[in-house]
Amino acid sequence: MSTDNNDNEILERRARELLEESTDRLDAGVRSRLTRARFAAVEEARRARHSIAWRTLIPAGALAAAAVLAVVLWTGQSSPPAVQGSLDDLEIVADGENFELLENLDFYEWVSTQDPTDIG
Repeated sequence: MSTDNNDNEILERRARELLEESTDRLDAGVRSRLTRARFAAVEEARRARHSIAWRTLIPAGALAAAAVLAVVLWTGQSSPPAVQGSLDDLEIVADGENFELLENLDFYEWVSTQDPTDIG
């Protein structure tokens, strides 16, 4: 094993020496382009890592929300009226066809609090 490690170190050292010699022979313009390309590649790799993080966090968050909803439904707890009303409002907004109703939302809320026997 020690001989294999020693051989690898020799190979790595020799490869490094050859690469350094070849870069010393390049003109300044080529070196500059290579440096810019290297920095661009490093920046793109950094952005890709952040993009991958978001692509995994969003589905994980949705899965967690679904799990919470499943637990609430499974335990049989009913949602409080305020939450139920909010869910009804959300359905109206998600529908997309009832935008006129949203303009008079205060009026509809007031009507819902009135006693139906008092009308007339």
